[in-house]
Amino acid sequence: MSQVLDQPLLGLDVEFPRHLYVLHHPATGRYGCYNHQGIHGLACFSFEDAAVKFSELIDLSGMTIVGLSFEEARDVAKARPLPVVALMLLDQVDKPTIHYVK
Repeated sequence: MSQVLDQPLLGLDVEFPRHLYVLHHPATGRYGCYNHQGIHGLACFSFEDAAVKFSELIDLSGMTIVGLSFEEARDVAKARPLPVVALMLLDQVDKPTIHYVK
Protein backbone atom coordinates (compact mmCIF):
# COMPACT_ATOMS: atom_id res chain seq x y z
CA MET A 1 0.00 0.00 0.00
CA SER A 2 1.45 3.40 -0.94
CA GLN A 3 1.52 6.32 1.45
CA VAL A 4 0.55 9.87 0.50
CA LEU A 5 2.57 12.59 2.20
CA ASP A 6 0.69 15.52 3.70
CA GLN A 7 3.59 17.89 3.02
CA PRO A 8 6.20 17.88 0.25
CA LEU A 9 9.72 16.77 1.13
CA LEU A 10 12.31 19.52 1.34
CA GLY A 11 14.70 19.76 -1.58
CA LEU A 12 12.72 17.78 -4.15
CA ASP A 13 11.73 20.90 -6.07
CA VAL A 14 15.17 22.55 -5.89
CA GLU A 15 17.86 21.79 -8.40
CA PHE A 16 21.32 21.04 -7.01
CA PRO A 17 24.45 22.17 -8.87
CA ARG A 18 25.99 19.53 -11.14
CA HIS A 19 29.37 19.85 -9.42
CA LEU A 20 29.73 19.93 -5.64
CA TYR A 21 32.49 20.09 -3.05
CA VAL A 22 32.55 17.89 0.05
CA LEU A 23 34.98 17.46 2.93
CA HIS A 24 36.77 14.14 3.25
CA HIS A 25 39.19 12.81 5.86
CA PRO A 26 41.23 10.17 3.99
CA ALA A 27 42.86 8.72 7.12
CA THR A 28 39.49 7.69 8.60
CA GLY A 29 37.21 7.63 5.56
CA ARG A 30 34.92 10.16 7.25
CA TYR A 31 33.10 12.97 5.46
CA GLY A 32 31.95 16.36 6.72
CA CYS A 33 28.32 16.23 7.77
CA TYR A 34 25.89 18.73 9.22
CA ASN A 35 22.83 18.62 11.48
CA HIS A 36 20.04 21.07 10.69
CA GLN A 37 16.92 20.92 12.85
CA GLY A 38 17.50 17.24 13.61
CA ILE A 39 18.23 16.24 10.01
CA HIS A 40 21.72 14.84 9.44
CA GLY A 41 23.23 15.20 6.00
CA LEU A 42 26.46 15.07 4.03
CA ALA A 43 27.61 18.69 3.82
CA CYS A 44 28.20 19.90 0.26
CA PHE A 45 28.93 23.24 -1.33
CA SER A 46 28.69 24.89 -4.75
CA PHE A 47 32.03 26.62 -4.29
CA GLU A 48 35.35 25.36 -2.97
CA ASP A 49 35.84 28.51 -0.87
CA ALA A 50 32.69 27.74 1.14
CA ALA A 51 33.92 24.19 1.76
CA VAL A 52 37.25 25.54 3.00
CA LYS A 53 35.49 27.89 5.45
CA PHE A 54 33.30 25.05 6.71
CA SER A 55 36.36 22.82 7.22
CA GLU A 56 37.73 25.40 9.64
CA LEU A 57 34.78 24.62 11.95
CA ILE A 58 35.65 20.91 12.11
CA ASP A 59 38.04 19.84 14.84
CA LEU A 60 39.85 17.22 12.75
CA SER A 61 43.12 17.87 10.96
CA GLY A 62 43.79 16.45 7.52
CA MET A 63 40.41 17.24 5.93
CA THR A 64 40.56 17.55 2.16
CA ILE A 65 38.17 19.18 -0.28
CA VAL A 66 36.87 16.78 -2.93
CA GLY A 67 35.02 17.84 -6.06
CA LEU A 68 32.22 15.44 -7.03
CA SER A 69 29.33 15.33 -9.44
CA PHE A 70 25.87 15.51 -7.90
CA GLU A 71 25.39 11.76 -8.45
CA GLU A 72 28.74 10.94 -6.84
CA ALA A 73 27.93 13.14 -3.82
CA ARG A 74 24.51 11.48 -3.59
CA ASP A 75 26.18 8.05 -3.55
CA VAL A 76 28.54 9.16 -0.78
CA ALA A 77 25.58 10.40 1.27
CA LYS A 78 23.71 7.12 0.72
CA ALA A 79 26.76 5.17 1.95
CA ARG A 80 27.00 7.14 5.22
CA PRO A 81 25.70 5.32 8.28
CA LEU A 82 22.57 6.49 10.03
CA PRO A 83 21.67 9.08 11.19
CA VAL A 84 22.81 10.63 7.86
CA VAL A 85 19.77 10.61 5.58
CA ALA A 86 20.39 13.50 3.19
CA LEU A 87 22.70 15.46 0.95
CA MET A 88 22.74 18.99 2.36
CA LEU A 89 23.74 21.99 0.23
CA LEU A 90 25.16 24.49 2.72
CA ASP A 91 25.79 27.54 0.55
CA GLN A 92 23.52 29.24 3.11
CA VAL A 93 24.29 27.41 6.36
CA ASP A 94 21.28 28.91 8.14
CA LYS A 95 19.00 27.86 5.25
CA PRO A 96 20.34 24.63 3.71
CA THR A 97 18.83 22.87 0.72
CA ILE A 98 18.10 19.27 1.64
CA HIS A 99 17.94 16.31 -0.74
CA TYR A 100 16.89 13.10 1.00
CA VAL A 101 18.74 9.93 -0.02
CA LYS A 102 17.28 7.46 2.50
